[in-house]
Amino acid sequence: MIDSIEKRQLIGFWRGFSVLFGAAGRLLGLPRAWPFMITPALVFLVLEAAFIWLSWSYLKPWASEYLATVSWLPNALAIGASWVVTALAVVLGWLLAVFFAPVLSAPALERIVGITEVELKAPSREPMSFVAEFWCGARALLSSLALTLPVVLALSLLELLFPPLAIVVTPLKLLLGALGVAWGLFDYPLTLRGIGSRQRVQFMRRHFTVVLGFGTAFSLVFWLPCLGILMLPVGVAAATQLYWEIERAPGDRQLSQ
Repeated sequence: MIDSIEKRQLIGFWRGFSVLFGAAGRLLGLPRAWPFMITPALVFLVLEAAFIWLSWSYLKPWASEYLATVSWLPNALAIGASWVVTALAVVLGWLLAVFFAPVLSAPALERIVGITEVELKAPSREPMSFVAEFWCGARALLSSLALTLPVVLALSLLELLFPPLAIVVTPLKLLLGALGVAWGLFDYPLTLRGIGSRQRVQFMRRHFTVVLGFGTAFSLVFWLPCLGILMLPVGVAAATQLYWEIERAPGDRQLSQ
């Protein structure tokens, strides 16, 4: 019989890294989860389509008309500049769509957490209001950015000023990025259980290796364009599954109690 210390050791870096595959298989095997799985991608597509339509229908004509009034600008350059302005607006819309899609998809992601908890036979909890679900999504995104973005920007500036430090700074940025992704994904199941920020910090500190493995796996996925949005439901399900594996490991203090 494996003792409690050995069982805790099984939930380490590799388990955090590999939970992605189990969570994806679990969701794909649950047809009731499919509508919620595709929600972030659909929200992203609607937002991006709206930005493209606005840029093409309103911004491009306005830019063309305005640039045509610039006397020193040749007509061909004015037309080209209007296309550049439109393309930049579409790129900006893509970035905004990536930013807002998780927030607007928060109710669907909460359903993913609920479905995963039912499959894991987790204790029941009080449902959240519709507004609280949106706030859950916003906080998951904003808290992750607040924890990592300032430090990453400072490290990038340091790397720019002192290029030889890149050998140290680059791994630090990757580490912070992985932890930030893990923090944001764990925020969904932890928030729904009423677990506060101090307890979350303790949770990540006590289980640093598994959290780092989890964040590393999803950081690699999120680097690929648009794949982060597609994999967001899987990330939320994986965070929920990993949380309950940790909670049920012998010898761990139960955050949910």
